[in-house]
Amino acid sequence: MSDESYDIVIVGGGLVGNSLALALAQSSLQIAVVEAIDYEQKTEISIHSISSCDEACAQTSSAVYIPVHEQRDKHTTKSQLERRRVEDNRAIGLSYTSQRILQKLGVWPQIEAKAHPIDSVHISLQGRFGVATISAAEQGLASLGCNIDIHYLQKILAHRVRLEALALYAPYRVNLCHRVEGQWQLTLTNGPIEKKLKARLVVAADGSDSELRRTMGITAQVWDYQQSALVSRLTFSKPLNNRSYERFTPLGLMAILPAGAHEATFIWSTTHDQAAYWQNADEKIVLQQLQNIWGYRLGRLQSASPAVHYPLRRIEANQLYQEGFVLIGNAAQTLHPVAAQGFNLGLRSAMMLAEVLCSAQKGGRDYAEAAILAEYVAKQALDRKQIARFTHFLVSRFAADREFFNQWRPLALCGLEWVPGAKSLLARLGLGGAQKALWV
Repeated sequence: MSDESYDIVIVGGGLVGNSLALALAQSSLQIAVVEAIDYEQKTEISIHSISSCDEACAQTSSAVYIPVHEQRDKHTTKSQLERRRVEDNRAIGLSYTSQRILQKLGVWPQIEAKAHPIDSVHISLQGRFGVATISAAEQGLASLGCNIDIHYLQKILAHRVRLEALALYAPYRVNLCHRVEGQWQLTLTNGPIEKKLKARLVVAADGSDSELRRTMGITAQVWDYQQSALVSRLTFSKPLNNRSYERFTPLGLMAILPAGAHEATFIWSTTHDQAAYWQNADEKIVLQQLQNIWGYRLGRLQSASPAVHYPLRRIEANQLYQEGFVLIGNAAQTLHPVAAQGFNLGLRSAMMLAEVLCSAQKGGRDYAEAAILAEYVAKQALDRKQIARFTHFLVSRFAADREFFNQWRPLALCGLEWVPGAKSLLARLGLGGAQKALWV
């Protein structure tokens, strides 16, 4: 059997991998995408499947996602288990820049149809003074971003990839990957079926626990926050009016993002024990406790969907490229979702990589050589560094339940509200990172 040859093979057809494939689709480069989940399945909104690169909430590899709530323990009754067998309600906050990128990729109209705009962000402390509000109007924008169902976003991207003239290998996994005479040779497997590919450049977009990263001998730093993210869907009696809320509480940081006129995605970063307890708690108890924490600014809490939770980590690869090989998305860096920047950063990285590769190819340069990939890493370095440090600071310092931070946190929020330029600086990080790029 002869090997099938491509210019670029993208391993991981998740959010970032598919976005990169779409960005490269209009070039003369021959592109292939390898994904462990069948694309026919990915173009349906599945209850328990998640791609290799869902960048915001989930920190999993390319596989079937089995929520923690499916793991019944001795304290879980049958009725509780049945109540929690529902659709996974995780969502992604898309920044303003990400919306413009998705528009350039030709998928924004379909995404916008089910996206929920975020026109302002309200930041507060439970039981303490200090409130800050950032609005799109203050920044001269129509909106700060939007909230979108993670599975719907995956469905739209996967559907668009299927329409392009791209080679798709799904469901397949990379079993072997080694370099021979300036090319990569990949062996793909799907049960007993085996395929062999050749590529000048391999892009690893296969998630936080990237197998390709390990295969290439690239190590990574891991920060275990000793936290879980608890995700649910809440319904309020009052409308959210396109406003999201973040509240620092003794039990951890909580966020509410609009998911309808009266509906919201609820994300809570808390200890593993707290997450497990609240996931098993009766809905009436959950509603009562959350009402006490949030008050009545959104009226009465009417319902809370069964929650899922997953551990939170920060992962940074110690090396982003080798000759003919580069990491992107969660394979390169995985962030805590506190600032909702994981997928947004991954999407900007994908567009920057596509820009550098296409520019090199048009200029007659070898797009797979280390010098070209180093150029991409250098152009993305400031954005990546600022977002990673900002996110880590929010988790390990600003949101930390320590006496020193408890004392100065209210003053910091007041400073954010009143110090000239403070809100604009914070908004700039959230809207799209450090650098201005040609693709927006």
